[in-house]
Amino acid sequence: MPTMTVKRRARIAAALTGAVAAVALSFGGPAYAENDPTVAIDSNNSDSIESPAACDGHSDDFRFRFYYHSNYQGAWVNVGHPVYDLTSLDFGVGHTAPPLRFCPGTGDGSGQQAANNSASVYNWYDGYCANVYYSAGYRGPVDHFGPSSGGNLSGTLNNNNRSINFTHC
Repeated sequence: MPTMTVKRRARIAAALTGAVAAVALSFGGPAYAENDPTVAIDSNNSDSIESPAACDGHSDDFRFRFYYHSNYQGAWVNVGHPVYDLTSLDFGVGHTAPPLRFCPGTGDGSGQQAANNSASVYNWYDGYCANVYYSAGYRGPVDHFGPSSGGNLSGTLNNNNRSINFTHC
């Protein structure tokens, strides 16, 4: 029986190492568990927006942030799902919540509603774009923010923001 050459054994070992790594990656996934912000919440999931995690410093479920002032200053609140109308969070028949508000104790503007009061935003999502709209229902002028980006809202949307939606990008 002929023996394998050293080069051939090295090529087989490299191929096996690559195959094992590919299988390991298919089961491992990324080191964090970023949620899918394109999924709208339903009436049984009101905890999504009312959750205290919306005021955590960083969360895998709430990776978009509205700021009260320009340049990421002042109070803030995190969002992790499309919001049809920031002034009237609706979770189905018989369950509506008050407007989305900036988190308590996060700076100037805390406790104020985020709708029509935001001047800057940041999108921490890696694979999703955020779209901030002038009007409720994802209508009117829009500012787009790519993954891991943010900035001041445009002159049209500065303190005139009513809804947010997310897309794959």
